[in-house]
Amino acid sequence: MQAVVRSVLLVAAVAACGTPATGVGPDASNGGSDGPGGFVSGLSVPFASKPTVPGTIKSDLTVTSMLFRMTSLRVIGDAGPGDTRTSKDNFQIAWSEGMKPATIVFADAPSGLYSKVALLADGNLIDYSYEIYGNVKVNDVTHPYKIHDRSPLGVALDADVTLDPGKGATLGIRVELQPAFDTLDFSMLTNDAGTLELDTFDDQMSDFRSKMMSSGFVATHDSPE
Repeated sequence: MQAVVRSVLLVAAVAACGTPATGVGPDASNGGSDGPGGFVSGLSVPFASKPTVPGTIKSDLTVTSMLFRMTSLRVIGDAGPGDTRTSKDNFQIAWSEGMKPATIVFADAPSGLYSKVALLADGNLIDYSYEIYGNVKVNDVTHPYKIHDRSPLGVALDADVTLDPGKGATLGIRVELQPAFDTLDFSMLTNDAGTLELDTFDDQMSDFRSKMMSSGFVATHDSPE
C-alpha cells in the first residue's frame, strides 16, 4: 500500500507540473555565481517557514525544528517542462535553532516564465519523509511532541516568475504550518512517556498530511521571508 500511495503522489505532482528530469546529487550546490554587489545570476529558490522556526504557532503551541527529506524539486519553465537545469534531487530542507535551509541557485536556468513547481519529500520507507518537533500545552501540562511520517509528501504549486536574459530572479517557497496544525487534537495523540506523537498510520495523520500537501507550501515571487 505504501508503494502505491508513493507512486500515485509522485505521478500527481509531476503531472501537474511536467515530466521529471534527473537532477544533481545531494552534495552539489547546483550552480550559482555572485556578481558585483552580491548579484546572483539565474534562478534563486530560497526557503522560509511561517512561523519562523523555532517559533510560536499560537500561545500554547511552538515548533522547535522540522526537516523535509526532499527526493526532488522541479521548477518548471513554460518553454521547457523537463529541463535538468532547474531540477535538484536528494537534499534536505531543515530548520532548528541557528539553522535554516540554504538557497538553491539554478545558475544556468534558461530565461522565460516559470509557472509551476513540483516538490516531493520521500524517505522511501527507510527514513521519515518529514519530521516536526515542538512543545504543546494540553490540559495545563506542557508536553514535547513529534510528528513524523513515512508516507511521501507530494506538492504541486502555481508560480509566476519571469527570468530575463542575463538577469537574476527569485522564486521563494514558504512552508506554512498553521493550516495542518489546525487539524490536530493533541489530546488524542499517543503519549509516549510524556511525548505526544503523531505517526504515519495514526488516525489524525491523513488529515494533517492532506493539509500539508494542499496548503502547507506557498510559492512567492521573491524572498519568502
